[in-house]
Amino acid sequence: MNGRNGLLICLATAILLSCGVVRPENGSKTKNEAAVREPRPSDTTASFHYTEGILRVVTGDDPVSAVRAFEKVLEIDSTHAPSLFELAQLTMDEPEKALAYSLRANASDTSNVWYRAQLGQLLIATERYDSALKLYESLLAMSPDNPDNYRLLAALYEQQKQPEKALSVLDSSVNRIGKTEMLSAQRRQLLLNMHRYDLALAEALELVENYPYDEANLVALAELYAVLGKDSLAQDAYDKALSIAPDNIQTVASLNEFYKHKKDNVRFLETTGQLFRSDALPLEIKLNFFDNLVKTPNFYRDYYFQIGNLASALAVTHPDDFRTTELYARHLIAGGRVDEAVKLYKSHRDDSARRKQIYSEIIDMEAYLKRPDSVALYTEEALAYFPTDPDLYEQKGNIAFHYRQDYKEAEADYKMALKYAGSDSLRSILYGYLGDNAHAAGNEKACFRYYDKGLQADSTNAFICNNYSYFLSLKDARLDFALDLARRATRLSPNNPTYLDTYAWVLYRMGRYEEARVPMRQAVSLDRSDNPELMIHYGDILYALNDRFMASFYWKKALENGYDAQEIEKRLKQLE
Repeated sequence: MNGRNGLLICLATAILLSCGVVRPENGSKTKNEAAVREPRPSDTTASFHYTEGILRVVTGDDPVSAVRAFEKVLEIDSTHAPSLFELAQLTMDEPEKALAYSLRANASDTSNVWYRAQLGQLLIATERYDSALKLYESLLAMSPDNPDNYRLLAALYEQQKQPEKALSVLDSSVNRIGKTEMLSAQRRQLLLNMHRYDLALAEALELVENYPYDEANLVALAELYAVLGKDSLAQDAYDKALSIAPDNIQTVASLNEFYKHKKDNVRFLETTGQLFRSDALPLEIKLNFFDNLVKTPNFYRDYYFQIGNLASALAVTHPDDFRTTELYARHLIAGGRVDEAVKLYKSHRDDSARRKQIYSEIIDMEAYLKRPDSVALYTEEALAYFPTDPDLYEQKGNIAFHYRQDYKEAEADYKMALKYAGSDSLRSILYGYLGDNAHAAGNEKACFRYYDKGLQADSTNAFICNNYSYFLSLKDARLDFALDLARRATRLSPNNPTYLDTYAWVLYRMGRYEEARVPMRQAVSLDRSDNPELMIHYGDILYALNDRFMASFYWKKALENGYDAQEIEKRLKQLE
């Protein structure tokens, strides 16, 4: 039982006794028995409701009823200071509301130290620092033996940019109540903030001397030595702090920061490992810490294996949080160890909470590793858990289309994805895939029908616009419509070399060679893959413009990058 609750119980008991509700435990059954038989006090009296409220506060099981009881007291007596005080305590999570109660309590009883202390806390909580400062000045005069009054008054002076007054308050506490660890530590920090390093150091040394087994004082001394550039003394103080409490998270964190500023990367990463293995440090902080470590590419590269140990430590310390698995997998991928990352994700396939994400990662990485059989295997496995997931059917269709050229199977898979697609944008993408698949299968009629449906679902699908336009140009069919589609694609994605190439090629097929030159030149300059298709097209356009030398240059360049030699030979013969 704490002191305040003990007083409340005594007070409640006294009130109940005076009302004849509680029988004194003295064995007497004469006068007291008669008192018990008297009716309960009227529930209209302030004392009755106040007693009810105090009992609720003491038991702590029904704060709403306590508030209701004290409010009933105020209905009877609006200046009842004890009830106002209790209401302020009960509404601390709404500081403005609590402050209103506390102000009324203080107005009713200006000499009560408890009421004033409560008011001071609420003035600070509501950021009324000027008023809080004046209140704590008066409170210190009323209660000069309370260390908290010195602490808070000094903090308020410092907040108001009056450090000298704050220092004076802390110095006066020594004369009144003697040295205390709490106020000495505050004085040391204040002197440090004021850049009075010699005095701060003296205070820190005195604290360590007076309280030699408090590692926090040794850490503060170490940090002060570090500020003063006395690294060896700082290290010695840290070592002493660790000898008292080797696993103290605050000590290790401070030492970690010390090594970071010294650029002692080896010991910085060692202490980071201690932090990561500690259950005392929240995982969110560790994850942010790790993200900051890998932001500098050179540091990440130079200490890749040490950082890998940190990622592993997180996965071991927090095995039930999938974010640590993701973090370690990202680290493996960054080091080119994609196979290991895949294995890591595969080991978590039984994690039902993240199963969809896990399979998505496995499928993407297997596709990156160009292992279509594995992609197909894990896509089928995932579909057993997620039979209505359109992304999985889309992935399955892509495998059939790109790797096996099984256009019938691809069409079936894309149609299944279409069945479960939940948005017009996804439906448009799938119609685009169906169109590409139909074109590859030699069914141009179906191809264009799918493209039309795709553009009905989403007219901003630049991928469909481009492919539709290009395939029409190859047939010299509906070239005006093809040009409109190609122009739309380049507006939607203006720096895409493939789309610019299509736009230029449609213009070329329409005989508008001079217009075709500009987007074709842009396409070639933006392309970073040395695409031979773009070079052959540019050569054809230049030849049509009678620029025979540059046409020859781009045709030969196309040949160097893998274009069909017979096609190049045919074109070069035109120059003879």
